[in-house]
Amino acid sequence: MRWVSALILGAILGFILPLAFGGQDGLWLNSWAGAGTIRPSETSPGLLFSIPVAAVGAIAARLFFNWHRN
Repeated sequence: MRWVSALILGAILGFILPLAFGGQDGLWLNSWAGAGTIRPSETSPGLLFSIPVAAVGAIAARLFFNWHRN
């Protein structure tokens, strides 16, 4: 897996996980998981982006798929 596709997959996870756990009013921002989470647009009703989830997801995807390929 190339870095570009791993980063895209990580970015998708970085948007989906915070929204799956309640968005701005939910469990995600009111726990330790909210560390490193940003609001890309202040006018958005619930859009969040988690930088740690995106980074760890991209690295994990790249490691897994490169290992699986060999």
